[in-house]
Amino acid sequence: MGTWGGDIGSPGGTGDRPPSALPSGLCRWGLLLFSLALPACGGEASREPVGPTDSAASPVPCTYPDSRCQEGVDLGGGLVLPVYRTHPLRSRDTTVTRAIVVVHGADRNANTYFATMVETVTTAGYRFQTLVVAPHFQIEEDGPKPNEARWTESGWKKGDLSRSISGFSLRVSSYEAVDRVLQLLADRQRFPRLASVVVTGHSAGGQYTHRFAATSPSEGDFPHLRFRYVVANPSTYLYLTPDRPLPGGGFGPPDRSACPAYNAWHYGLEDRNTYASRLNEEEIRQRLLGRDVVLLVGTADVGTESLDMSCGAMLQGERRYHRGLLLFSYLEARFAGRHHHQLLEVPGIAHSSRGMYLSAQGRKVLFDW
Repeated sequence: MGTWGGDIGSPGGTGDRPPSALPSGLCRWGLLLFSLALPACGGEASREPVGPTDSAASPVPCTYPDSRCQEGVDLGGGLVLPVYRTHPLRSRDTTVTRAIVVVHGADRNANTYFATMVETVTTAGYRFQTLVVAPHFQIEEDGPKPNEARWTESGWKKGDLSRSISGFSLRVSSYEAVDRVLQLLADRQRFPRLASVVVTGHSAGGQYTHRFAATSPSEGDFPHLRFRYVVANPSTYLYLTPDRPLPGGGFGPPDRSACPAYNAWHYGLEDRNTYASRLNEEEIRQRLLGRDVVLLVGTADVGTESLDMSCGAMLQGERRYHRGLLLFSYLEARFAGRHHHQLLEVPGIAHSSRGMYLSAQGRKVLFDW
């Protein structure tokens, strides 16, 4: 199959590269493409202003990875978060029974992740009843519209507040932005049959998802919904104590003099940002331990491209694959019987969101729960 940037290509592909056109490989999919109503091969992804979408002019589900399937989510104070979505978020829909919120990687290519998840739900046979939402966390260099929230390159992953914008007094955590999306999904007037929600991300989106699971109030706010958090191939995880893997085996505090900030947010619970500081350390521990979290790790994700290699990250393990195994071993060692994390390995898959989500293991944790 052809590639769409690096991330949406072959299972062993690396990186998250934004697409500019539909790949020739997908163009060969014939009947699948026809049913998905994807854009014409070779077409440019649009950057038109985000605003209310005329649902009468777009198919439902809408599967175009461009402005035809974009909508603006109100963050308050006039700020907007652009998202790609298969079903309008402002309209009543009695067909939707599940939702997947998928967070992009470090390249902020939300359209690629939207296309990948649309392909995943279609392959699994759940296209019509699954609402896919792909938020776009922009930085200044992305050229956001005047009313679109934007973050720093590292800040959106950590839940930091959005940057100050002239004419807007409000600053919003990137985690609160998805809380706003979940608030729309939880509205029983809009989606009366919605029963389950998955929040997931790959790579930098996996970093986002693990910390979001530890701090977001949304699961407790909407008890009529089941929640799951699928964390795929992140560079790092949130550790709940100062312990880390030790060179000789086991877990314990490392030499802090060699890495003073190793336990700072978002590697650990010290020096937390505004959003995470709403909870104390024990509340964060209880929240993360009590939630349905799946660690999805590719066994071939042992490269270094875009890998966090700071001292705080390296204390979690050498490579992404090993860091996932070590995090799960840590939870078993320190919180046996108390945590609800699962670990699933995806054989032969490297740093590829498409390879992870379309794998048998990926589809299982997204749909069979």
